[in-house]
Amino acid sequence: MYYIIIEQTSEHRKRMAYDPKANAFFETEHDSLFFHRGFTYPYGWLKGFGTPPGEHLDVFLLSQEKYALGEKLPIKIVGVFKRNDGDHKLIGISPKRAESDFSQLPEHEKSALYKLYPHVGEGEGWFGAETAKDIIADF
Repeated sequence: MYYIIIEQTSEHRKRMAYDPKANAFFETEHDSLFFHRGFTYPYGWLKGFGTPPGEHLDVFLLSQEKYALGEKLPIKIVGVFKRNDGDHKLIGISPKRAESDFSQLPEHEKSALYKLYPHVGEGEGWFGAETAKDIIADF
């Protein structure tokens, strides 16, 4: 079982950042890529695998529920967007859902993810649970 710590929600027009010393979130001056591309799912980091702003593992949570910044939730990892810069984006869903791999996600969720990263560079791409778990293990 993995857990996500919520760092960004669709309600925030600006990019949110985490201050680990204060255990607090604050709004930055930068626009949120997610907001501007119409991505309505929350985003955060995988608990136990680093903490922003340091090295950590990012996670998209495919859920339309409303969450508070800093909320910790159990998730199932089903995929990853591998990036050339190594800043990979894991894909998580509720453990109650039946899907176990990116390939099984509904098309509307895949489409939302594809719109977030419309340009896929050489060596980048969307991969399933096995690749995602390899990235976690190598962290």
